Amino acid sequence: MTSYFVQEEAAKVDVETRRNSAKTKVKLLAYGVQDDLHLFESLTHFKEEHYAYDNGNWGVDSGRLVPSEVLLPGGIVSKIHVRPASPLRLRQTKEGLSIVDQNEAVLSEASTLPRPNFWNYQTQAGTETKRLAHFYGATCLNYNIYSGCQFYGVGKPCKFCSVQPTQQLHNAVAIRKNATDLADTCKLAVENDRVEWFLATGGSYLNGDAEFDAHVQVLQAVRSCLPKEWNERFRGNLALMPPKTLSRLDDLFDLGVDHPSFNLEAWPQSSFERICPGKAEYVGFGHIMAAYERIVGLYGEGHAWCNFVGGLVPLQDQMDGFTALAERGVIPGANIYHPDVGSPLGDTVDSPSEDYIVRLYQHAAELYHRYGYKPFFDSAVLRNSLANEAYEDLL
Repeated sequence: MTSYFVQEEAAKVDVETRRNSAKTKVKLLAYGVQDDLHLFESLTHFKEEHYAYDNGNWGVDSGRLVPSEVLLPGGIVSKIHVRPASPLRLRQTKEGLSIVDQNEAVLSEASTLPRPNFWNYQTQAGTETKRLAHFYGATCLNYNIYSGCQFYGVGKPCKFCSVQPTQQLHNAVAIRKNATDLADTCKLAVENDRVEWFLATGGSYLNGDAEFDAHVQVLQAVRSCLPKEWNERFRGNLALMPPKTLSRLDDLFDLGVDHPSFNLEAWPQSSFERICPGKAEYVGFGHIMAAYERIVGLYGEGHAWCNFVGGLVPLQDQMDGFTALAERGVIPGANIYHPDVGSPLGDTVDSPSEDYIVRLYQHAAELYHRYGYKPFFDSAVLRNSLANEAYEDLL
């Protein structure tokens, strides 16, 4: 299936305009934007931050609506993180929005993404759909099956993660979702919105088999509600930790999961164990790598995905991690690190520099072309990543 949204948006502009959008996205991910109460209150029908699993908006009280992303010319979507010290601001214009730097120079025009239509409905059980799902970027239906993390309960969350403090502050979503409710939500989204991709994540469990069971239950309920042309296959990504019994991974293919992932977050193993102590103790670096070996054996090369949090380790270490996964038949990628309110790291570590971001994704693109891989989401979906932009030589 072709990603029509990006094709349509890209057709409206030339390549240099898209290249400028990509460069603006680098800055947005490196610095975020300053808060602007007057501007955000004046915007209408925009997709507001959902707070399903993290909170990168500093100084934004519970209940105050801020845009989740901006759409840049050419079909490129960037996440918006509100940071008081950012050199970037959003400005309202007659045409929409613009992104300006500290000198008020316009970096790019922009617009907010529209609020999902399916948020206007409830499931058959009466649950508000906004508490169950949202859109990741422009066209990807996103489930966070469990908006929690049991590693918090044993004092070992990933150090960049704010899922538990986010739920305590904003209480915006149901922490545990019912599979029947999620099936109803999928049906409503397909009927009322443009769904080109599917993404499901699930928090983290101490027991990997229990986590796997929860995902399987949702997949079984939802697959018949996907767009008909998908033929009951999940066009996108399922992110979870592998079950203790690795032979159970074979079920993912049978359930129609096109691209599974067991995200390592940091490389090498010593950094993984330092940054993700719960995953290290209750899952294990070696177990995750063994899971990838089994999945590649089942699916073939270039189908499994491994996500990292780009910027938490030195650039060369992160590039080495990309290379190691690519050599094993796994597509490497990264979401750029942003300080999260309430996470163990808090604001003690800043996002990586523009140079770090560009060099990291240029390395990723080189690997993609060398091994014949391609990011399976597009530039309207990967809002915290520049994998597609680098692949298209826009950086």
